[in-house]
Amino acid sequence: MRRGLFKTRRLILRAINSKDYDVWFDAYVNRLPQKSRWDAPPLSADKCTRKIFQKVLKEHEQLAKVDDYYRYYLFEKKTGAIVGQVDFDIFVRSTHQFANFGYQIYNRHWGKKLGKEAATMGLKIGFKHLKLNRLEAAINLDNKKSIKLARSIGMKKEGIKKRYWYEDGQWVDHVIYVANPEDIGLRGRKPIFG
Repeated sequence: MRRGLFKTRRLILRAINSKDYDVWFDAYVNRLPQKSRWDAPPLSADKCTRKIFQKVLKEHEQLAKVDDYYRYYLFEKKTGAIVGQVDFDIFVRSTHQFANFGYQIYNRHWGKKLGKEAATMGLKIGFKHLKLNRLEAAINLDNKKSIKLARSIGMKKEGIKKRYWYEDGQWVDHVIYVANPEDIGLRGRKPIFG
């Protein structure tokens, strides 16, 4: 499936390409120190070489080609900087058409109110472009900011999945927020078979 390019008032959401090395490097190496356990720390320059960038680029292309995973980086229109990402981990196509939906703003860009703008467009990408019927956001129970964002974009709490995600060496419960096309004013689509 073609990944596409999407615009909001302040952002461009798209896959990275071979010309994006410098802004990709800056986004990962020049992050601020980690501020919470959900915030990724800066990476060292040796973890962000051109060779590693090419490997990431190729991996993302291959995963999208087989309809397994899509990552859209958030490029700030004003500066061209990568400020975060939204992603879709396709769980089931066939009769279900659903994916895990993730969103993240990198800590240097917190406080600009970009999260809601990016995640709202992420839902539209998931439903209109990727033709999904169900998006789930699996959120740590104590991640209040992520829960607040999921609610603000129209996702509904479905419940808690016990021992749902393996992180930091243990199985962790997650609260699940869900959206369907109708939740954001879109019509549902028929399943894509095959």
